[in-house]
Amino acid sequence: MNGNTITILGNLTKDPILKYLPTGKAVTNLSVACNHGWRDKETQAWVEGETSFFKVECWEPMAENIAESLRKGDPVIVVGRMSCRKYEQEGQTRESWEIRAETVGPDMRKRAASLRRVLRHSQTSEGQETPDVAEATEPDEKQDGERLQPAADFAVAS
Repeated sequence: MNGNTITILGNLTKDPILKYLPTGKAVTNLSVACNHGWRDKETQAWVEGETSFFKVECWEPMAENIAESLRKGDPVIVVGRMSCRKYEQEGQTRESWEIRAETVGPDMRKRAASLRRVLRHSQTSEGQETPDVAEATEPDEKQDGERLQPAADFAVAS
């Protein structure tokens, strides 16, 4: 990825909503809140910093996977390109800064995730589209042979 790459870590401010354009392309728009906090040296109290909000645009299979996997409040990592969209409102030109996501994933410092492969819209011999989903049936193994159990409350499609 070239140019103005940005990486943000934050939490989703609302559930992702999947939409389809008339062309059939999938798009999901996200709002991510990022804040920075620190511990005050004198009082040892936690101080919340200012919160920044980012609009994030996701396309195609990633848009579908995000809508299926993530919910309001989930911690995420977003990598994408920053762009400025200009528009007219009440006779004034305004700007909206947005991120076009290259990748979005759960912040594994704060959540555990179970991954499954999703194969979408394969063609049958008659030319009909059918959604296919291939899921892993065996949990991963640790090096010592103990099986890892997937997190029950969080799944990410890849």
